[in-house]
Amino acid sequence: MSSRRERFEKVSREARESTNRALAQELTALTFLTEQDVERLLPRKVDKERFGTLMAIVAADTDDNAKVAALKENLEEVGGVLVKILRLFL
Repeated sequence: MSSRRERFEKVSREARESTNRALAQELTALTFLTEQDVERLLPRKVDKERFGTLMAIVAADTDDNAKVAALKENLEEVGGVLVKILRLFL
């Protein structure tokens, strides 16, 4: 019989994995990336969330100057993800 702690850890791990898969599927639906690309480039949930932030900035209904300003404000958060995605084009 597993302890409460072990059961909690199992449930917690399964929830994280499920959320991570759901994020990957949503990103796949919104981009040209496949699920395999998303998992390879953005393996952590936080990476996927940051990519979502980056996509929201770029897709915003604002002019390019406003987008650049938003990118500057969020560069520390989304910079690493931006570099990973841009590597696809090099």
